[in-house]
Amino acid sequence: MASKKVTLRVFGMTCDDCVRTVSQGLKEAGAWEISVSLKDGTASALVDENKIKPDDLSRIPVFGEKSHYKAQVRKVE
Repeated sequence: MASKKVTLRVFGMTCDDCVRTVSQGLKEAGAWEISVSLKDGTASALVDENKIKPDDLSRIPVFGEKSHYKAQVRKVE
C-alpha cells in the first residue's frame, strides 16, 4: 500500500458539526487517521494513493458542487 499524508485547507467550516461532516466525508472517500481543525481551517488524512489520488481529495462529494465546503490540497507527504 502506498499511503500518503494529505493536508487540505478547508473553507466553509463554522462549527463542530462541520468538522464531523468533513471528517465523515474523508472517511467515506477511503481516508484514515483523519484530523480536522475548525480553528485552523485544515484537515489532514492518510490515503492509499492506489485507491484515491491525493489531489482528488479536494473533489470528493463533501467538497462537491452541492456542498458549501471547499478544499485545496496544501501538502502531500
